[in-house]
Amino acid sequence: MLDEVRTPRLVIAGTASNVGKTVLTAGLIAAFKARGLTVQSFKVGPDYIDPAYLAHVSGRPCRNLDSWMLGEGALRQVLAQGALGADLALIEGMMGLFDGRGDSKGGSSAEVARIIKAPVVLVMDVANMAETAAAVALGFKSYSESPRIAGVLLNNVGSDGHRRSVEDAIWETAKLPVLGALRKMPELDIPQRQLGLLPVTENKEWDRTIAVLAKTMERDVDLDLLLRIARKAELLPLVPKKIFQGKRAEERPIKLAVAYDEAFNFYYPENLELLQEHGADVVPFSPLEDQHLPAQAAGLYLGGGFPEVFVEPLANNRSMAESIERAYRSGMPIYAECGGLMYLGRSLRTESGKTYEMAGVIPVDVEMDGQIHRFGYRQLLTLEESILSPKGQFYRGHEFHWSRIVGQNGGLKPAYQMQNAEGDAIGYEGFIGPNLLASYVHLHFGQNPLLVDKFVQHCRDYVLAHVQR
Repeated sequence: MLDEVRTPRLVIAGTASNVGKTVLTAGLIAAFKARGLTVQSFKVGPDYIDPAYLAHVSGRPCRNLDSWMLGEGALRQVLAQGALGADLALIEGMMGLFDGRGDSKGGSSAEVARIIKAPVVLVMDVANMAETAAAVALGFKSYSESPRIAGVLLNNVGSDGHRRSVEDAIWETAKLPVLGALRKMPELDIPQRQLGLLPVTENKEWDRTIAVLAKTMERDVDLDLLLRIARKAELLPLVPKKIFQGKRAEERPIKLAVAYDEAFNFYYPENLELLQEHGADVVPFSPLEDQHLPAQAAGLYLGGGFPEVFVEPLANNRSMAESIERAYRSGMPIYAECGGLMYLGRSLRTESGKTYEMAGVIPVDVEMDGQIHRFGYRQLLTLEESILSPKGQFYRGHEFHWSRIVGQNGGLKPAYQMQNAEGDAIGYEGFIGPNLLASYVHLHFGQNPLLVDKFVQHCRDYVLAHVQR
């Protein structure tokens, strides 16, 4: 087992949201890959969409470094697990460098940089500033809780003269080197959707964009200096208790059906890896295209995504919906998060006012009304024993959704008593049944492998009671 992380690493942080962190990080990955390096990407916080872009470029799953959900020990282990076999780790920050949960810096890019002992490269959008950029850079460098800022990347530079004036001002005032500068290139912008970027699976221009970005980075960024800075990252010790133990060989694996297609693809890689370590053979399937669940499946995991975007093909695939409903009635353990919950309901009403029939497993109706209903970190107390957890356990999660439940009946109990990150009570959340847990909240299993143990054991019990009967 690893006891320390030696991989060279950099945190690519921003002065704020929408300064170009994702595009620049993706471009750096592509440029270093073109030089023959194996690059592992990470994303600070609970995001799913940005990581999919970075994973597409690197060819390796992008992993989330979320200090609020995971804590320091587990976060370092996620870093170590992801960095295995990589020559370089690039960590994209979230929002601004010091922005974390609610009104605190908990979970911020600055906190993560401190935990993983990584130098920070600060991305600045200088489209509408010149000398002011120096004041901004100095403020970030001298802020009392700032991690080590190794240099600055400029985005949306207007001209060579603009770059020189900004670069000179930043060096003279803040004594920070400008490590690269990208011109305004509107054609490289990633289209937006609510709460972030258009998912990479729907961005048909991304491969072309990456090819342009790689050449741009090679031309306009000092990649050699960036690599030297990354190699100065300190050795990072790991805590003795490991969340990744290696695959268990004592029991025969059970087949776990995992929905994975354009409609459902919000998963933390560690959730799937931990399930595999604990005895699950993860079998992907598509609720959009497949006609039934994978053969001999012993459990079902429906992650988040955008079922509302693909609501018509989901509604038309009655064979799959009926397959899932039969599996539920037979007692198969089913865990669903956010978009998965929406799909398991009776119906989904879109913003256009049209209502579509869904899988009908949970007696609820869901509506999209163009408003965000829940967004943020959550603290959860389990109210009943479930397929994932005993009663009375505390977990941390995250939710972000634009849908709401408008009708429910059938006697399902709430799964959680919920608080926000600051500890304020915000009611009950989720639905629980003998073989079901469905909630809008996304959980990272790395915070407590008990979640995985219990889910896999319920799947084994299902095999004994049904599949081998």
